[in-house]
Amino acid sequence: MRFLPAYPFVALALTACGPSASVGTTAASGSLKDRWEARVATQTIAERIADNCYGEGIYLASSPYGGAVNRVTEQMVAEGEDRAALDALFMTHDFDRTMAAVDAWMARTGASPAQPATLCAAARQEMAEGSPVGQALRTM
Repeated sequence: MRFLPAYPFVALALTACGPSASVGTTAASGSLKDRWEARVATQTIAERIADNCYGEGIYLASSPYGGAVNRVTEQMVAEGEDRAALDALFMTHDFDRTMAAVDAWMARTGASPAQPATLCAAARQEMAEGSPVGQALRTM
C-alpha cells in the first residue's frame, strides 16, 4: 500500500525553522527537508500514541520499516526521492526540533503521555479525520 503524504492535520512550526518548514505542509509543497521533517514528526507522534494506546487497540499501521526516520526515508525513496539527499538530511537534522514539534502537537491537542487516555482520544480523532497521524495508526 502506498503511503499518502498529505499533511493537512496541523500547522506546527518547527522550532527555529523558517516559515516554509512546518508540520502541516503537503508533500507537493516545501523543500525536501521540510517534507521529510514533517513526516518524521508525524511518524514520531504516531509512535508515541501507539506506545501508549496499545491496550486500547491502537497500533501503528503495518510497514516493512521500523523507526520513524527509517520508515519515512524508505517511503520517500519508494516515492522517487533521492536516497543520498534524504541520508544527508538525516545526518544534519536537529532532532530537538522534531521533538519540539511533537510536543507542540501534544500540547495543542491536549494529549499527554502521562495521561494515556488523552493520547488515545487524540488518536481516535486523528483517525476519524483521516489525518496523516490517523493514517499512520490502526485499530484492532
